Amino acid sequence: MNKLIRNGLTLSLGLLVAVSAGAKDIKIATNNTDYAPEDIQKLASTAVKMGVKEPLNMNLAAGNLTVSGSNTTNCVIKVGTAKAPQIAGISCK
Repeated sequence: MNKLIRNGLTLSLGLLVAVSAGAKDIKIATNNTDYAPEDIQKLASTAVKMGVKEPLNMNLAAGNLTVSGSNTTNCVIKVGTAKAPQIAGISCK
C-alpha cells in the first residue's frame, strides 16, 4: 500500500513539473506579426525546439515567418497570409 501511495505521489509531482515547465513564455525581442499572443508562443516554441535560442526575432514577409535568435540557427516557417498562421512547412538551418 505504501508503495502505491509513493508511486501515486511521484506521478503527481512529475505531472505538476511537466505542466509548469510547459507554461514558460518564450522571450520575443521583435515581432512584426499581427498573430494572437498564443499563436506567437506556439510558433516560438516550435522554433526553439528546432534549435533557435532566445530571445527570438520574428519577421513575417510574404507568408514566410523567419525566426532567428541569439545563435546562428534560423527557421523559416511557411504560415501563409491568413489572419491566423497555417503552417505548411518548416526549414531550419
